[in-house]
Amino acid sequence: MATLSSAGISGSGLDETMIAKLVALQKQALVPLQQKASVLDSKISTFGQLKSLMSTLQDAAKAMADPDTWRVTNVTTSSTAVTMSVTDANALPGSSEITVTELARSQSVASGVMTSDARFGAGKLTITTGRWSDDRTQLNNSGTPLEIDVPADAKLEDVVKAINGKNGDVIASVLKDAQGERLVLRSRKTGADTGFSVGASGDASLSALAFNGAATTGSVVQYAQNAQAVVNGISVESTTNEFKQTLPGLNITVNQKTDGKPVTATVTSDTEAMKKKIQTFMDAYNALNDALGNSTKYDAESKQAGVLQGDSTTVGLANSFRSVMSGSVTGADTFKRLSDMGIQIQKGGKLTFGTTASDKAKFEAALKDPTALSKIFSAAGEDGQPSTQGLAVRMKDFTTKALEFEGTFDNKSKSLQALKKDNGKSQDRVNDQADTLEKRLRAQYASLDAKMGRYSSLSAYMNQQVSQWNK
Repeated sequence: MATLSSAGISGSGLDETMIAKLVALQKQALVPLQQKASVLDSKISTFGQLKSLMSTLQDAAKAMADPDTWRVTNVTTSSTAVTMSVTDANALPGSSEITVTELARSQSVASGVMTSDARFGAGKLTITTGRWSDDRTQLNNSGTPLEIDVPADAKLEDVVKAINGKNGDVIASVLKDAQGERLVLRSRKTGADTGFSVGASGDASLSALAFNGAATTGSVVQYAQNAQAVVNGISVESTTNEFKQTLPGLNITVNQKTDGKPVTATVTSDTEAMKKKIQTFMDAYNALNDALGNSTKYDAESKQAGVLQGDSTTVGLANSFRSVMSGSVTGADTFKRLSDMGIQIQKGGKLTFGTTASDKAKFEAALKDPTALSKIFSAAGEDGQPSTQGLAVRMKDFTTKALEFEGTFDNKSKSLQALKKDNGKSQDRVNDQADTLEKRLRAQYASLDAKMGRYSSLSAYMNQQVSQWNK
């Protein structure tokens, strides 16, 4: 836009503010355009907020439409000797009895006591892993023997370094106490298959480090074994102290033997988790419902209309959105509609539960029947029969369609942006016309000023001549 400057019409005596007034009058056409642009900005912003709320509802609907949502469980045990955790939705409510007879452990072999200055001649240690026979006389090896070279004049620390340097299935360390030193070998993992033997060849001094299934004078042995338990009368074993999927959907960890006394594990439906899912869904639904209502309503007291009042897209979206939750589910048994489980649709479409004693009782009872909840919310339905779909499945489909490319929000946003662009072009045209008018007026006034200046000079000259004549 051009900046007003002096028209240079001092000779004419005309007021140059007339140019500014004429240009301002030309720009009066901007006012309705700017007002319309402000309304468009408000609509674009409001639709952006509605889209965000719809996306939040979509996430909540997806969670509710997942059948696993209604299979969430808690598990408790009667003793810390056994702990359990839920791993997936296959855990079913009920009780089990678990008796722990053995804990899993690794094999450990400690040599006899040696002096701190003990030395070993050159030779080789061979470690073989596997499962020992019941009489500890035979090792059914399960891997390639590991050979460790021991240099001449080696100390226990040197032997440990040589063994650990191979990074095999057995870890070595030195145990020191008031009696002296011991070489301690331990399998890295637990379980009956992690037993091992130690063969020695070369210098005779290495025989003190050998182990062939039985403790020698001064040595100490702990044999590898599996954890053993009895679950609901069935004997089970594990190479670790965890029993994964022995009971569907549960992870059992045994911490100590139970001395023949069974531990009771109880699996119950997690009603708090289900209630939280429902509350999250209702909050998302109500937030979008309120936003749609506020943007399309007319407030009689303040005489203020919502930003999108009368907008057919928004009104249609609001009506379709509210109808999703108002129907019933064909094929559901206990609960066919929301009111059957204590959830009411209030005037204006808002969802509430537990507002009356009766509704509260219905809702608490519904939480104890996850199968029925799954049917009313998560039923996949039959092809061509939308009434058989669960309510959350319907809402998931509705929100997905509204948010997808070329969906309701995408098309409306494009339409509003196009109107905003056209409005901007119209404002630019008004400004260009005003600039053109100002330039033309200034040129005309400058020409008039020049002429008036010449006439003024001529008048002064004539007056001077008349004065001379009169003298």
